[in-house]
Amino acid sequence: MKNLLLITFFVVSTVTALGGRGSKSALVLVAARSSENHPLHATDPITIWCAPDNPQVVIKTAHFIRSSDNEKLEAALNPTKKNATYTFGSPSVKDAGEYKCELDTPHGKISHKVFIYSRPVVHSHEHFTEHEGHEFHLESTGTTVEKGESVTLTCPVTGYPKPVVKWTKDSAPLALSQSVSMEGSTVIVTNANYTDAGTYSCEAVNEYTVNGKTSKMLLVVDKMVDVRSEFQWVYPLAVILITIFLLVVIIVFCEWRNKKSTSKA
Repeated sequence: MKNLLLITFFVVSTVTALGGRGSKSALVLVAARSSENHPLHATDPITIWCAPDNPQVVIKTAHFIRSSDNEKLEAALNPTKKNATYTFGSPSVKDAGEYKCELDTPHGKISHKVFIYSRPVVHSHEHFTEHEGHEFHLESTGTTVEKGESVTLTCPVTGYPKPVVKWTKDSAPLALSQSVSMEGSTVIVTNANYTDAGTYSCEAVNEYTVNGKTSKMLLVVDKMVDVRSEFQWVYPLAVILITIFLLVVIIVFCEWRNKKSTSKA
């Protein structure tokens, strides 16, 4: 009778303890420029895994579902059928995010979340260069607008968890005003004045913990704005007109000297 109770207790415990556990991984990135057509790839493969909390529970089938696009990834089982894995041979920033691991066991289904983290990187077709050789401090080609025009500055970054974005101007916190506003992480300058010219910096930060180590990752993107006079075209025109005037004066003077020399002869 006692043995029967022990067996019953073990079976009930096994059936009711249908929890799961799984991996938390991070992409190893050595650059910060990515785009939709050419996503940035990590330097190392990544294997995500999940397993039942109860070591006595075996897995019949398993798969992972990526939350961003609901893509289903069939998992491989280890020889004991107590662990499910999926390996990304060359993971990219598009693989970062949350995955739902679904395990089918003789005692029911188990669902558990696993994560692939990514530091902030630029995800855009814009052209960026490294600032003073720092791969995670980038600068874009400058934007020039005429006085009174508007300019929109975006911060095209991606990462997981979603980066927190803040802006600075000339190394000071960006001051909002009637002409400078923000929509989400985008800065909009309307009716630009000369004081709006400068270096606008987007600072993107995220944080995650893997294997007990917390990492805080920073990406800085500089965007230069130059505001020129609406009469900027007048200056080169004035130079051209003055040059033509001087040439005419020189020609007239030379003609006058030639005529004077001829009359004396």
